Amino acid sequence: MARILAVFFIAAAALRAYFDWQLANVNEEAFTFLPIGQVWFNFDRGTLLGLQPGIERYLSPVIWENVVGPMLLWPMAPALFWVGAFFATIAIWRAVRKAMRS
Repeated sequence: MARILAVFFIAAAALRAYFDWQLANVNEEAFTFLPIGQVWFNFDRGTLLGLQPGIERYLSPVIWENVVGPMLLWPMAPALFWVGAFFATIAIWRAVRKAMRS
């Protein structure tokens, strides 16, 4: 399962990087990765706009201000890549542990 998730997230990172590159070429701008919040807003702004009051009301405003808010400013493609690398590391670790048992 971890291997499948790793491939999925790394492929999604490559696809997002391609879209960001195409967007920069079409707009004749310098290449930059779009932040997670911008991509989410472009995809479905209603859920993003409902997330902040939900987190602040039912969890804590501190979680929004110190955790979720800054995460929405992270560039999406590298973030997806690092999640994929995390799952790849888990898959490798599990494979090595399984091989050592046999």
